Amino acid sequence: MAGMATGEERCPWLNVATASGFLGGAVHMTLTPGSCEFVRQDGGHEMALRIEVASTSAPHAQCGSGAEPLKAVGNEALACTYEGKAGWIAEQVTGRVRDQAFLVRISTNDRSTAPKTMREKVCKVAEQVAGILF
Repeated sequence: MAGMATGEERCPWLNVATASGFLGGAVHMTLTPGSCEFVRQDGGHEMALRIEVASTSAPHAQCGSGAEPLKAVGNEALACTYEGKAGWIAEQVTGRVRDQAFLVRISTNDRSTAPKTMREKVCKVAEQVAGILF
């Protein structure tokens, strides 16, 4: 059932209700070790929120030279545009809290979505994830 998770399926960094709020409607959640992905489908459009957390010794996503440094979001946090699937737009934040690296990415195939709005949302989610990791 969209927007619902059983007692066993829980993302350690964000709950389904909060993800639904950020994505603007009911979401479906997929969990893997070290990641949670929330997807909202609306007609032909999809919007996804992905959270990944790993040891800082493991390879993790980075932002390139055009990244925007973020204050008060863990350590070494950077926001940037992500070039992923063709036809999709995405914004992400990468950072670190103690010995854990994190990635938060919001992506959509709805090209009418403003990148600035996506950047604001991904930064707010990253603040919450970093807070949980502290």
